[in-house]
Amino acid sequence: MQEDLRLLYGSAGHDSEVPSYLESPTWILDAAWDRHWEVARRALDAYMNFCEVNGYPNSYLLGLDILIMGELDPQDPSHIIDLRPTMVEGPCCNSFPADPTLWASRLYKQMQHIGLNPDSVEYPTNPTAVCDRLGSVFVNLWKSKGHAGMPRLGVFTRAYAESEEEGAHLLVIDHCRQMGMEVHRITPEERPEVKGGRIWVHGVPIDIGYRRIERIHVPVFYGMELGRKIINETPDTLWINPWQVDDWRSKTIEEKAFRMWEQKTGSEVPRPRTLLGSEITPDAVRDMALRGGYVMKRWNSTGGKGVFLHMNLDRAKPVADKLYGRYDGRNMLLLDSAALEKDIKSFASFSEDASIQQLRLIDARPLPGNRRLCYDTRINVVYNAFTKEWEFLSGISRSVPCGLDVSHGNSLLTNITSGAEVAPLITGARKPGVVNEKIMFGPLLEAIMNGKNDVVL
Repeated sequence: MQEDLRLLYGSAGHDSEVPSYLESPTWILDAAWDRHWEVARRALDAYMNFCEVNGYPNSYLLGLDILIMGELDPQDPSHIIDLRPTMVEGPCCNSFPADPTLWASRLYKQMQHIGLNPDSVEYPTNPTAVCDRLGSVFVNLWKSKGHAGMPRLGVFTRAYAESEEEGAHLLVIDHCRQMGMEVHRITPEERPEVKGGRIWVHGVPIDIGYRRIERIHVPVFYGMELGRKIINETPDTLWINPWQVDDWRSKTIEEKAFRMWEQKTGSEVPRPRTLLGSEITPDAVRDMALRGGYVMKRWNSTGGKGVFLHMNLDRAKPVADKLYGRYDGRNMLLLDSAALEKDIKSFASFSEDASIQQLRLIDARPLPGNRRLCYDTRINVVYNAFTKEWEFLSGISRSVPCGLDVSHGNSLLTNITSGAEVAPLITGARKPGVVNEKIMFGPLLEAIMNGKNDVVL
């Protein structure tokens, strides 16, 4: 029987297909990929330092959004400077990783089906090996604690109509069973219990829990009393993404973690310039506006929620028109000079738990027919319990077709919930002799691959 390569949201009987964009895959190659991985490594080092300093257990599976970005030269708005892979949403605020990275193997096979050749690149991890690598995380963690044999795995979830759950967690369950693990699905319907420091289901204790829902949803789905016990009274079940990490899933805490690591090491986590607390003043925000605009990120602004983009039209419109064609996406304010000044003055008495970041322009590559494709890069990483190192697991891209002929632009917020489509991400070094006819880069990435850190549009 032919394998079902569709990408589905929701629970069985209530699922819908996730659009996938295959016409122009996202290629992050050669030195550009090395730079992406260096950004990830620094952010992960900062994450581990923050866990150690604060006594938190670390997650063994994390997600990072790293985008090709630049900012406007305040002296010349046609000049984009400081081109680099930029850490936009990282380990601290992505403690619960997005599901679509498990679809990497299906996207890979879809590419092959339409005649593209992703194997022209030496992957850090081939997409077909994603579930193998994830399964090895469970086994290595179990054995690193001195246990023999295979762990009893529980996939803790709640498949509901709006989630990305059903297909993703069934992939994990089926594959880990093939690896020889005893695997149990844990949902409210299975009536789990908490006894002796572990979560139990089907009458057996679970050694390792791989949770697929956030802490805040557990009392909603499992009830207040059982939810509290699952979160607080299961220390002897090893959770791949421990409950405590959700306590600080925050953009403001992430910025503090990065600063703490930078002060300790003298190195930098490449990210947008960020203001916190008393640093947020009208003058500081106005300086960001001269470079194109600013982004409001409230403390819990993950998945695109709580993120508001403020573009200075007087400065950024010419170059944004060339890059995107249209950019009237959700959570986006296009401000003329009068509206901008009014907005800036509101920061004179600003007291929210939020960060203000420099608006950086993300890359958009050309497509046939005078169209554009805005894209980002989402990677998942796993922690090897034996080597004590983070390793690449999988990745996807989230792409938004844009241009003057689109009915609704969404160029600067590439979240799935904001209308982006899932697209293949191809990372690594090109094999010798690979030709580039089908590999398309945007102008910002093209400049980076040519050793430049700026470009004029």
